[in-house]
Amino acid sequence: MPDLCQALGRSRGRHIELRPYPLPTPGPLGLWFETPAADLIIFQRETTPLHQDHIVLHEIGHMLADHRGPAVAADQWRALLPGLEVGAIQRALQRCTYDTEEEWEAELVATIVGEWASVLDHVTPAECNDDPSARRVQAALGDRQGWL
Repeated sequence: MPDLCQALGRSRGRHIELRPYPLPTPGPLGLWFETPAADLIIFQRETTPLHQDHIVLHEIGHMLADHRGPAVAADQWRALLPGLEVGAIQRALQRCTYDTEEEWEAELVATIVGEWASVLDHVTPAECNDDPSARRVQAALGDRQGWL
């Protein structure tokens, strides 16, 4: 996840910061805040690492699709995340349902990227390998992270 966020941050021209947070339930599992300096993804701290990755990928899906969030009052943000500088937010996404096209798109991105990452983790040979056959396979497949 850090490599993906670093590559995406470079292409977007600003840092992507990931922050686990004990988000109240029921409520959103992830939030994406776009600020002038960085993209901030807050995700549910109280869940499994695999689920956290999926939540982050879902929020990245919103970034990639350039989705716009609904207007939310400043007091709602303060209640959800005390201490948040509401004036610094240019765009924020927080949704709890999957009943819009934007949510379906973001979920599809999360699923596809998560599956690709899982497959690549299993088929990419180890970097340090003395076996000549494994080195040839790695040479052929080693730079298959261009999708990042």
